[in-house]
Order: sequence, then C-alpha cells, then structure tokens
Amino acid sequence: MITRISLAEANMKLLSNLKRISLDIIAVISIVLLVVFIPYNLFPIEAKLGLLSIFITKFILVSAAVIHAHITRKLLFPYIDFKQETNLSNNIMIITWYAMIIFAFSRGG
Repeated sequence: MITRISLAEANMKLLSNLKRISLDIIAVISIVLLVVFIPYNLFPIEAKLGLLSIFITKFILVSAAVIHAHITRKLLFPYIDFKQETNLSNNIMIITWYAMIIFAFSRGG
C-alpha cells in the first residue's frame, strides 16, 4: 500500500538520505576536484596517468555506484522500508540491487 506523505516528511527523508550518503558525495567531488586541479609539475606523466586511473576505477566509479544505487532504489522501490520489512525476499532484493549496481559500475559498465 502506497501512502501519501506530507512535503515536510518528504524533505526530512531526503535530508536523512543525503546525510547517509554524504561521505560518498564528498569523496566523489573531492576526487574529481583533485584530479582536475593537480599541478602539472608535481608528478611525472606516468604517475599522473596511474593516479588518474586509480581514482577513476576505484573511487569515482564505486562512490558513484553507491549514490546511483541509493537513488534508483528510492525511486523504484519506495514502499520497501529496509528497517521494518518483514518479508525476507524484499530485503534480499534490495541488497542484490545495491551489489549488482556497484559491481557493474566497478567493472566499468
């Protein structure tokens, strides 16, 4: 059953979810800014390329995947409250949803 919530409740849920993923958002923004604004004469070109590839494949993709998984889960399955869900299959579906998106992002797709 889908229930209607007030705008204040929706804003409170949005803020609590943003607080939950704030570390990932900060990590993505800081890594992108670091890669964009790194001084050219600080590292040799090989080190910069290696650093860039590590940042992109390990940090940006996984952090972006967590954010993407959370947003799509809240949009597609708003009726599943993970804390109060009594049906185990719904909880397993949400865990699989997160794992699938994070795995796909980390593999580069």
